[in-house]
Amino acid sequence: MSNPAPDGAATDGPAVRAVRRWPAWALLCAGLAVTVMLTLWVKQGLDQDAGSLRPCQRPHRAASPRAPGELRTGLIGARALFAGSQKVTRDDWRQYVSLLLQEPRIASVQGIGYAQLIAPGELQAHIAQVRAEGYPDYAVRPPGARDTYTAIVFLEPFKDRNLRAFGYDMYSEPVRRDAMARARDSGQAQLSGKVRLVQETDSEAQAGVLMYVPVYRQEMPLQTVEQRRAALLGWTYSPYRMNDLMRGILGDWQGALGVDLDLHIFDGEQASPQALLYASDAASRAAPHPHEVTEMRRLDFNGRRWRLEFRAHSLGDSQSYASVWRTLAGGFAISVLMCWLALSLIGTRELAVRIAAGLTADIRSREAQLKESELRWKFALEGSDLGVWDWDIERSTVLFSRIWKQMLGHTEGEIGNSLDEWERLVHPEDLPATLAEVQDYLDGKVATYNNVHRVRCKDGSYKWIRDRGMVVERDP
Repeated sequence: MSNPAPDGAATDGPAVRAVRRWPAWALLCAGLAVTVMLTLWVKQGLDQDAGSLRPCQRPHRAASPRAPGELRTGLIGARALFAGSQKVTRDDWRQYVSLLLQEPRIASVQGIGYAQLIAPGELQAHIAQVRAEGYPDYAVRPPGARDTYTAIVFLEPFKDRNLRAFGYDMYSEPVRRDAMARARDSGQAQLSGKVRLVQETDSEAQAGVLMYVPVYRQEMPLQTVEQRRAALLGWTYSPYRMNDLMRGILGDWQGALGVDLDLHIFDGEQASPQALLYASDAASRAAPHPHEVTEMRRLDFNGRRWRLEFRAHSLGDSQSYASVWRTLAGGFAISVLMCWLALSLIGTRELAVRIAAGLTADIRSREAQLKESELRWKFALEGSDLGVWDWDIERSTVLFSRIWKQMLGHTEGEIGNSLDEWERLVHPEDLPATLAEVQDYLDGKVATYNNVHRVRCKDGSYKWIRDRGMVVERDP
């Protein structure tokens, strides 16, 4: 049964989302305005130089770039997501992402996922839980003992390449771990370095990056790094295949500008093949053209620095305008990238807030239901006049109900919770057979545990009792 989405998220309409994103669009407009002014200033300077040095040269031919194609951006928006369960269900996540992917601007995003933080002691229980959801082959990969585990539990669209990422522990890989740790400790969205996405195959492999946003428990202090680590639930993230991403962002930017320009993006300061994230022209990865002109820009965003190189191959009369084209292309590309990154940050922050709010609301609901269930169970036991015991085999402790103790003449605090205490009360002649029947049941040799034996009362006498039990939970 579903409950309304927290914080009125379901009522956020297009107008509200547009207001939240106006800083990103303002950043784009400001960047494009500065680009136009700089381009005109550079062109004016070149025209003045040409007029003073070559007064007899024929007028330059006009070169007016066409308007750029439609901008498509990354992760934007957030809508109602969580309701009705202690943790987010796959249907909840699928419905959320299906709504988000209706935005044409994020068609180039590989997916939107959630990676859960798992303590080593909870790993087996986590695996058993996911397998019980209908994934019998589920496992956290790669195998092996680690201090910290994470697992991709949700990733939509959950098909094709994305199926390969299910259960992958991104924290086990150094480059991803660095970005996840930075996001966890800072509370901000963080971009990873260059990686090979687990979605990749040997055919048409692309460079990849990932953006992470931490998800914390609500109403826990987050002022210090230690507090943020203690409150961490997991990360929302988006994997990006760089070629697909840049094609979605830039479109036919070379055709729009009407000039032979290539864009290369490198992760970090060095322009090396190992750091290459994207090249607009695959052929340009070979030896550079002898007349090639290169302009370099740096872009810092969320913990990573990208090196952008613009390479012009113009020759002859148009060569004098190479700096104009580089200025225009560089300003356009940087403005669009900054807008996309800002929109991604806004969207992922909204998603992180909704995840934390949803988890907190669901946990509170489950706690209230559990308390109500425990109260009803207590009333049922008190009214049945039956003695009840609960044996935790792993901890070797036994909890006895108040009526169980009263049947033997004891008060609430006169019998402890150790298994040895129970063995001490069973008649010595009955104890071996009783323990043997218990072990037969635990080993699966008999279908039920049903035994009659004597137990010593407080006054020293023995009372015959019928003892029944069943296993309610086994190790996976």
